[in-house]
Amino acid sequence: MIPLIRHCIPLIIFSLAFRICYAQKEGNTWYFGSYAGVDFNSGSPVALTNSGMYDFEGCASISDPATGSILFYTNGNQVWNANHTVMANGSGLTGDQSSAQAAVIVPDPGNADQYYIFTAGEYYTNGNDGYRYSIVDISLNGGLGDVTATKNVLLYSPACEKLCAVKNAAGDGFWIMTHEWSGNNFVAFELTASGLSSGVTSSAGTSYSSYNPIGCMKFSSDGMRLATVLSGLNEAEVFDFDAATGVVSNSFTVGPIAQTFPYVYGISFSPNGSRLYVTEENDNHIYQYDLNAGTVAEINASKTAVGSSGSNAMKTIQLAPDGKLYIARNGAGFLAVINDPDSLGTLCNFEDDGFYPGGQMITYGLPGFVESIIIPDTTNSGGAAFAVSDTSVCQKFCIDFSDVSTNNPTSWSWTFEGGSPPLSSSQNPSACYNLPGTFDVTLIACNGIECDTVTLTDFITVIPTPPAPIITISNDTLFSSEGLTYQWQLNGEDIAGATSPFYVYSEPGSYTVFVTDENGCPNYASVVLTGIDNSLSGTDWNIYPNPSNGTFVLSAYRSESAMVEIEITNAIGQRVYFLSEGNISNSFSKEISLRNVSRGIYFLTIRSARERLTRRIEVF
Repeated sequence: MIPLIRHCIPLIIFSLAFRICYAQKEGNTWYFGSYAGVDFNSGSPVALTNSGMYDFEGCASISDPATGSILFYTNGNQVWNANHTVMANGSGLTGDQSSAQAAVIVPDPGNADQYYIFTAGEYYTNGNDGYRYSIVDISLNGGLGDVTATKNVLLYSPACEKLCAVKNAAGDGFWIMTHEWSGNNFVAFELTASGLSSGVTSSAGTSYSSYNPIGCMKFSSDGMRLATVLSGLNEAEVFDFDAATGVVSNSFTVGPIAQTFPYVYGISFSPNGSRLYVTEENDNHIYQYDLNAGTVAEINASKTAVGSSGSNAMKTIQLAPDGKLYIARNGAGFLAVINDPDSLGTLCNFEDDGFYPGGQMITYGLPGFVESIIIPDTTNSGGAAFAVSDTSVCQKFCIDFSDVSTNNPTSWSWTFEGGSPPLSSSQNPSACYNLPGTFDVTLIACNGIECDTVTLTDFITVIPTPPAPIITISNDTLFSSEGLTYQWQLNGEDIAGATSPFYVYSEPGSYTVFVTDENGCPNYASVVLTGIDNSLSGTDWNIYPNPSNGTFVLSAYRSESAMVEIEITNAIGQRVYFLSEGNISNSFSKEISLRNVSRGIYFLTIRSARERLTRRIEVF
């Protein structure tokens, strides 16, 4: 039997990384560039023009985790408070504003009033400023904060411009990732309530030389992957990251990236980690790689130029709380925006003039954050929280949900708008989505004393199933209508190497073609050939729609007149429809309505003196 595309059994592979969703507003207010800023607290970006900072490249901001209002920001040299004045002791930090990732701000897990500013020097000092850290105490100066005496503490030198951070596996601290100036050593430092650990060194990937210390490095939001540009080689590298140990491993290379005058700079994962984006500043393009494509060769083959920016160099890419990616365009009056970064190829919806920052000028940089706190703020501030296997799936596929609430719940109540089942009391349920659209998810987590609720609006996107392919037959060849990928089967088994739009058959049997569209969503069609001697030349039969609600159209174009019988049987051979038509010629079309039949699989057989053709139809 030909295997069905069953509801709830995905036939394409999505990222297995889980996206955790809970309240966090530390990344809601940004300051960057030439006195530019953005406020994401309303859910949509609002331009800010009150900045005290000019910055050329790397910078960082941190906001109150409960309100999202700015606490302070830095270009790696100076630190500005919420009143946009330089903090006491806030000048003379050694992270250079000409460093791609001059700074990242990390909350102190052991003191809610303290924040670490990690800094990186610039390339043209040969990295001699090194990686360092300073501590801000936000309780000082009436709540505006000051830089403490712990300032410019050296981690090591010389240092690259690459600097990023992510939560650790236990959720009680952070990893701060650095890279040595030369060689292939990553050094990760863990910050917990116990303080800053000594570095964990991993030898992985390309040995740095030339311009490779320049440019950006980013974690995926789930902390399972790390990516870095290799500016001198026109490439990028992707690694596995162990958030429990700090170890970097298993590298692979994407590239060459640009076609002319290559100089790659910015890099970022999409929110669910399935896509990688890289900017190239000389040809002013941003490229997407599909990390779910399969092999390294297939990932490289998936490269798509999803946007370009005229004469403005594409630089830093940063994930925002609204789930979009923002791209700095040096010298431009707008930020570029990727509106749907988890979507494949140009469906990611790139806008060159995507956001107007109120007349302020864009430079190279956007603020760096702990990547796992910049995930879109779509929950309340309580303890209910969950992780998902994906937020975008094809119609008739399923999503796994996992409770990660922090209020020690003992019972759970889930509501899946548009899902099946629509309700669940399991701790870690699955929901299948049979209709396209965008849908809310709600979790109520109760611990016997109180309950906490989180609702994510329009959180799940279900992509429609593409139309079923149409199989046509000419002599000994089966042809499929257009798709992105193809796989032919004989009697339910893949035919090795049969991945073209056509297949030359040599034996009778049940043939199926599975086709995917540009979103990776599948559909299929089948035909049963009962004998090689049966000529089908000159006949082109179509059934549409298939699947259907029981009413469909049977059409054909024939080069000769003939009488045919049309019979439909159920899966156990019982006839549910029969029609004899005479003198069918030229263009033939007939609407067939199957009344009072249950949903399921049926077989339509067409017989004439010279041919026999069977097609499977599905009634839903």
